[in-house]
Amino acid sequence: MTSSLFNLLSDELITEILIRIPSKPLCRFKSVSKRFNFIISDPHFLPFYVSRAISSSSWVILDRIPQLAPESAHPTQFQIVDPPKISISFINPNKLASDPVTDLTRVKLPTAVLQSSNGLILFTLLVNRDPHKEHEKDPTSFSWRFEEEMLYVVNPFTSEWVGLPKPKRSINDRQHVGFTARVDPETGVVGRFMVVEYRPVIGSSYGTLLCFVSDMGKWVEKTANYMLGSYFWRADGAFEFDGKLFWVDLSAGLITWDVKDNDYFKCVESNDMAVCRFIPVPKGRMKPFNTPGLEDERWVGGGGGFVQFMEVFKKGHCVLKVWRLKNCEVGGEWSLMYKVSRENVERFLTCESGRRGGGGGRKMPKPCFVHPFEADVGYFETGDCIFSFNLRTQKLENVDVFTPHEYVLPFVLPRWPSPIPKRLYAAYAKEEGNECFKNQNFAKAIECYSKSIDLSPNTATFANRAMAYLKVDKYQEAENDCTESLRLDTNYFKVYWRRALARRELGNVKGALEDVELGLKLEPKNEEVQKLRAELKSMLEKVSSGGSDSGTEGALRSMDVNAEGN
Repeated sequence: MTSSLFNLLSDELITEILIRIPSKPLCRFKSVSKRFNFIISDPHFLPFYVSRAISSSSWVILDRIPQLAPESAHPTQFQIVDPPKISISFINPNKLASDPVTDLTRVKLPTAVLQSSNGLILFTLLVNRDPHKEHEKDPTSFSWRFEEEMLYVVNPFTSEWVGLPKPKRSINDRQHVGFTARVDPETGVVGRFMVVEYRPVIGSSYGTLLCFVSDMGKWVEKTANYMLGSYFWRADGAFEFDGKLFWVDLSAGLITWDVKDNDYFKCVESNDMAVCRFIPVPKGRMKPFNTPGLEDERWVGGGGGFVQFMEVFKKGHCVLKVWRLKNCEVGGEWSLMYKVSRENVERFLTCESGRRGGGGGRKMPKPCFVHPFEADVGYFETGDCIFSFNLRTQKLENVDVFTPHEYVLPFVLPRWPSPIPKRLYAAYAKEEGNECFKNQNFAKAIECYSKSIDLSPNTATFANRAMAYLKVDKYQEAENDCTESLRLDTNYFKVYWRRALARRELGNVKGALEDVELGLKLEPKNEEVQKLRAELKSMLEKVSSGGSDSGTEGALRSMDVNAEGN
């Protein structure tokens, strides 16, 4: 389209054209012209685009079992239908070009979707495993398993998916894994995400939280508390509600990680023990505490602005009860909201379901979830159909016959399909550089740090690359990186020391001494820096006589040069 013809089109016509463009190329249109950028960035355009391009509804029922896409398909395709029909995600493992973790030759098939948050999905993928190679990496352990599960985060709208690196210890149970993705308030898109496994140590008052943080690109383990002593905690799932993570035991209750302002990312970076809180199941339930095998009778999760608990009884006059959690931030108190009689349940199962083609018969329904936005609408399945039931009016609303899988979950569609954060790929590259540095492969470390900086400049990555440059005698590059690092963070003690070493070798002894003095303001009792200051002062006194000093190599050996954790 020529610019003259383009200028003849109205904004309304251009908008009609843009809403028909897939989300990934649409994002690139921001750089085509100022007019395109203005239209796409209009706050009224985004919900209009999503409503027209995706679906009239803002959520779908997602089958937890992804299906393999044809060889010619994109990495991810999303078949979206209105509830109560079930949407399906299709995945092509052969198109993992952007994934820096997975060896493509190892991929077998997808297994299950675990969680969703702000338009991103966490799922597992089954990959081949070589027991002997794994034993060479870790001689302390050996397993004959030839398959293992890897965790992935996928954006079904932009067809991006990325594998999470393996933690140092295996995840105990994928049902213990929670997932939260946070939206940047300034841009309105997902900026970071976190995956957390809660593992209690039975018989003690402690547990652990194994956390993967996208900003760091690695797993971090934190000590947490466990409130139930010798009780064997059963992992029946995890969910996110109102920014908080919950782990579920259907026979006991919920455990939630209490963090001020729900800022889990800030908490992970601290050395404090994670504080968790236990919320028991509501009183008045049919089955007693510590009853196993309740997956077909109970459900607990977020829906309609509440944490809700549903229980189906197979005996008695009342067969369905629904509780809502009040005072979630304080102590957690359940309030009984609905009691549905057996007569009503059997009536809508045998009459309504049969008339609409559900064929549910008299089998007691299995609770699936509560509508994400309507607190009084629950979804159930009977083996061959899924239906919604209005708990307030006690009437059946929608029925859909389906090929049953083990589980389904509600998936709220994002207001705007944002890409996987670039900081994640930057963090991966930085961690790879740290490993190369520890193995004294400094050239490769510089390459990895450079890749990370290109994706997302970071003060620690500049500092790490500066240290690698020092190791290969590239002092000017080291000084430049230190300057960039200090531009982002003026209180980074190690960087002052590293720049002092670089400046010393470049002949700028006075500048090196200034850096040492600034560093001592941050850590005045550091003996190594005090020693370097004395050496630099001595060098200044010898400058006129042409003296030199070869203490840099010793300083590099004495300082903490381990890039891990920076």
